[in-house]
Amino acid sequence: MRTLTLTDGSDTLTLTDRPTTEDFPPLPYGLTLDDVVAVRAHEVKAGDLVVAQFADGTGVRPTEHTPTPFPADPHTVSDCPCEGCEECDNVDGWTMTNPGRVADVGWRFVCLSPSEPGDDEYDDEPCVIALRNRPVAVISVNVVTAARQVAEKAEPPMRMYGVMWSDDFEASSPEEAARLAYEQLKSYATDAWPPVLEVTDEDGRMTVVDLNAGDGVQG
Repeated sequence: MRTLTLTDGSDTLTLTDRPTTEDFPPLPYGLTLDDVVAVRAHEVKAGDLVVAQFADGTGVRPTEHTPTPFPADPHTVSDCPCEGCEECDNVDGWTMTNPGRVADVGWRFVCLSPSEPGDDEYDDEPCVIALRNRPVAVISVNVVTAARQVAEKAEPPMRMYGVMWSDDFEASSPEEAARLAYEQLKSYATDAWPPVLEVTDEDGRMTVVDLNAGDGVQG
């Protein structure tokens, strides 16, 4: 549990510990709640990691942890690219009951992230719309970026590589050459030295890897 103070110093908030159930995975890149700061919704910057929101009102405000923290993409509700979601429908319903509220939407609400389609219509993630002054717990984009860079250096991201091996075989047909090549490949698993491989990454850069080298040094 942590105590946070809003940037304008107007309110002190209690950030409870993040749930540890399977619906609440750990924060990415080794980040923790010690990295969190409290801002109002309209102060959230693009790329800030939204970790939790606090209930509206005064006094003790319960923490509403975000099951999957998301990088913010803040914008006005009128600029939302959403083509319709539950949250946007709720805002539309709020204005329809009193048309005079239409002009209030811009200064009352902010969209922190547009809706995202799921595997089917029932899995769609709605927009995250909050009152502009609602307290939000975030990890700033600068802290997230630094942590991601450290994590990627420690464990490089997985990429797709193409691996090619080639050799020459004297044969009477392509089929026989293929069989000879296959037999040679199988022999590498038992009593022969491994081949020299050409490895090409997603950007088309090729590296020749000599597995015969004792230390596996790339050539």
